[in-house]
Amino acid sequence: MRSLKASKGEILLGAAFAFVSVAVMAALLSRGRILTGAESQVGADQLQYLSWVVSSGEHLSIRSLWSIPAQQSSAFFHPGFLISGLLNRAGVDVVLSYQLWKLLAIPLVVAAFAAYVRELLPKGGARTAALALALFGLSPAGAIWSWNRLVGGFRGQLEFAAGEVFAPSWMWGYMMTGIAVALMVIGLLLAQRATRPDSAAVTGILLCGTAFLCSWLQPWQGAELVGAVLICDLAMADVGLGRMALLRRRLPFLLAALAPLIYYRWLSGTEDVWAIAAEANNRVPLWSLGVWALTLLPWLPAIRAYGRRPSDWQSLALRVVPLLMVGEFAFVGLSHAGTFPFHAVQGISLFLGILAVEGMLLLKDAEWWRARLPLGVGLCLIMCVPGTVHRLNLMRLEIHRSAQPYFLEPGEDAALKAIASKPGSGGVLAPIKAALSVPAHTGRPVWVGELSWTPDFRARVAAAEKLFRGQMSLSSARRLIDSSGARFLYSDCGHQSDLTHVLGSRLLQRANYGCARVYELKGWKS
Repeated sequence: MRSLKASKGEILLGAAFAFVSVAVMAALLSRGRILTGAESQVGADQLQYLSWVVSSGEHLSIRSLWSIPAQQSSAFFHPGFLISGLLNRAGVDVVLSYQLWKLLAIPLVVAAFAAYVRELLPKGGARTAALALALFGLSPAGAIWSWNRLVGGFRGQLEFAAGEVFAPSWMWGYMMTGIAVALMVIGLLLAQRATRPDSAAVTGILLCGTAFLCSWLQPWQGAELVGAVLICDLAMADVGLGRMALLRRRLPFLLAALAPLIYYRWLSGTEDVWAIAAEANNRVPLWSLGVWALTLLPWLPAIRAYGRRPSDWQSLALRVVPLLMVGEFAFVGLSHAGTFPFHAVQGISLFLGILAVEGMLLLKDAEWWRARLPLGVGLCLIMCVPGTVHRLNLMRLEIHRSAQPYFLEPGEDAALKAIASKPGSGGVLAPIKAALSVPAHTGRPVWVGELSWTPDFRARVAAAEKLFRGQMSLSSARRLIDSSGARFLYSDCGHQSDLTHVLGSRLLQRANYGCARVYELKGWKS
């Protein structure tokens, strides 16, 4: 049995991962301002998740709050957001109820990655190098390209890809991703153990539970786990159990892993909001071959390891999973049979990190690398440090610019609390940056909000912006307000046009909260 005691390298890398994982939230807190809950370069994502937290706490299921009226019923349940929702309902702040997942996600990713590296590499520097590449591996191309302003579209795609594969970025508001990837890795370890004739029944039970949660949290990783287990079982069936006996033994695992995948497929075909999300996500262009090449640069030596015949079930899984990730990306992206194929590659750094180290050991043996330790350390640093520093610097710049909805002014916070405290239902019409925070902080639907879930998103963004900047004719403004079905208009501190004359006799009440305003309408109909 392998020792459970962590090595010094694992402890140091785990501590570094935890530091980078909380660095963005620490930077936001250091500003001493009121936080919306946004934490990444796409702050709308976290505000969407917080709206799911609020909805789960109120209804148990997740209802879309990104159009007026809100979705009236939903069969979308998610265990992570449900737990946060129940905490929020019990009185825990909505932002904190979601941030608490860091306490699980960070150690779970480190422990799962370290366990997988231990399973496949010998003790010593090889393990440390592979774990470093798994936790921090990122192409330095992003840092280099950041100096070149002539490659805007390409650079944007490169940064997009980096955000998907860079493990610490999962902790910048995407903790469910980190947990799902870790569960996929744990599932692979349990699946190998379950192939042994003497494996305990508890192993099978743990495997089923792990697979079920993995697929439910993020279906991309669940599908990859199923594919890897089936391929490895069929390929290695002559070892240990017979092929059919092994597949029969896998039936509970397959049922557990596939149930959430079938559930998500059913949801996408029965609820209209999922069709809106699929249409929006399908417009995102796929990464070019150049982006793929530069993104995978740190793990280039993995190519050499693919020439080596796998020695057991897990070493085959190590080689299969990256191919499944790329295959799932291509299948979903080209067929639109699923949605947002970019999530398929999350976790690829672990598998390619181990393969890259294997490849280097095939080029030169361990003794050669031990005699040239500075060279090995230097190569790891080049493939980890510039990319990590670059990603942190990008977040520093985003926080400084405040283009993302990270903060609320005191008046905006007071305005949202006032809207939330009003009895009865009713949605909110607001400009896009302000609207993104409304569902999470009031529980009310908005006319325009998160891109993936708002109908006619771009047209609504433009119309709301013109209205709140006073750039819309009186007749057009009144038609927009009437058709929106909103009960409230919320003008944030970035939009100071007075809409009193536009509302006319429809105005029930206007309230100022510092630099923010809330207008409540008479006779609103959602």
